[in-house]
Amino acid sequence: MLVSRKRRFGGAGESAAREFKRLRRKHIREDWLFWLVALTSLVGTAFYSFYVGRTASRILAATSGFSLGVLLVMYMLGGHISAFRWWQGVIGERDTAKEIEKLSADWHCEHDLQYDHGNYDHVLVGRPGIFLLDSKLLHGTSAAGSDGLRAGRLVYGGAAFRGGARRVNSALAGRLGFGAPWVQPVVVVWGDFPQERHEEQNVVYVRGEQLVGWLTGLPERINAPQRAACVTALREVREVLQGSTN
Repeated sequence: MLVSRKRRFGGAGESAAREFKRLRRKHIREDWLFWLVALTSLVGTAFYSFYVGRTASRILAATSGFSLGVLLVMYMLGGHISAFRWWQGVIGERDTAKEIEKLSADWHCEHDLQYDHGNYDHVLVGRPGIFLLDSKLLHGTSAAGSDGLRAGRLVYGGAAFRGGARRVNSALAGRLGFGAPWVQPVVVVWGDFPQERHEEQNVVYVRGEQLVGWLTGLPERINAPQRAACVTALREVREVLQGSTN
């Protein structure tokens, strides 16, 4: 029997998953008439297939099966493209979390730190310092440059990533006697990212599969006692942030 290994750091993608489920419920409520008609037609077609000839019965059964599959896919995608994008966020964050689990025991991560206007995907503490990781699962080819990340019509500006890092740094500063180390913003890109790694204006864009290799290749900047203090401060910050959002 296969036994899954227990994760050291849990909670990745929880905020995005909750938002996805909320939007799915919202879209189904708004489009309740469509879902009612579709389900009623599906049940009626399946029921009617018992009272027709063999060939017609097979056609109706196949139609019912196909229709059920379409409805299930629509439900799994959240009923609308806006909800599906949140599910992409869940997958991206969980893929990054799997990579983080590969790091050695002297690394610590807090996933999904909520604050007033959203959440931080991952805050990571290790020998090289503190990193704010933002996971992006993108379709099509993505490219970093001109202070941002682009994939088709989607554009993520570097200023937002730097702003998040400054907020985390500020939250930690008041709790550390030796001063908070600089929080490095990192965008973890899942999908087709030919550049593999790009650094610009204090933001690092790195392909997901190369995250661990890049992190472990960085020089040590904070010692063990400092890392322990940073982890304690980070946990305190998490409690304060969660308390302010409840």
